[in-house]
Amino acid sequence: MATTDDAGTAAAPRSRSRSRPEFRNGRPTLTRERIARAALEILGEAGPAELTMRAVGARLGVSPRALYNYVADRRDLLKEIVAVCQSDRPWPQLDTARWQESLRAYCRALRAWYRAHPGMLALARAEDLTPFASTEMSRPDDALVGFFLDLGLSPRNAYRAWTITVLQVSGFTEVWDAWHDRPPAGSDPAAWTGVPPAPEAAAHLPHLRRLAAASAAEPPDDLFETVLTMLVTGVEAMV
Repeated sequence: MATTDDAGTAAAPRSRSRSRPEFRNGRPTLTRERIARAALEILGEAGPAELTMRAVGARLGVSPRALYNYVADRRDLLKEIVAVCQSDRPWPQLDTARWQESLRAYCRALRAWYRAHPGMLALARAEDLTPFASTEMSRPDDALVGFFLDLGLSPRNAYRAWTITVLQVSGFTEVWDAWHDRPPAGSDPAAWTGVPPAPEAAAHLPHLRRLAAASAAEPPDDLFETVLTMLVTGVEAMV
């Protein structure tokens, strides 16, 4: 609704899209997105069991009651967490003319997305998030499946290639990257290779012992590139 100035001239209506200040009285201004991102931080640090309204309020420096002005309850918070996480998801920039490299590039971007949202996979295992899925959220997966179909894969093999791609990337970030990104207190992530380090254990595991030196020199990024090589080779066998 338009307002008038002192001279009686109609003034332009106030824009409803004005961005809110990030801080007010020294505290972050609350929005649904800001609340969800605080919840994502808690997820990454402590896991789903510690994701409570009280914990989110403490992270933002407000009382839990203040959060209910923006989210109805914990389930509504979960809905916003899923929406925020999916809004950050990279869109597949895939090209069938150079499909091997474009698939590798997308997997690298997908890995970075998983690493930027630690705890989401654990949350998906702990709670049913399927009610929060939407057509828009599934478009990146639809594009990836379409890419495999355009390569000439049958629907069954396109399903396999899509599923294995997601499993390989998410599994690597959930196990390998998670340990290196967020190692247990007092541990050295650079020293963790999956090979038993204790001499008494290695003495009974001669084949793993032979890998000790090579595995210690294998950074996670290099190992992930090997994962992608095996993935591409597998897709090539189905094309």
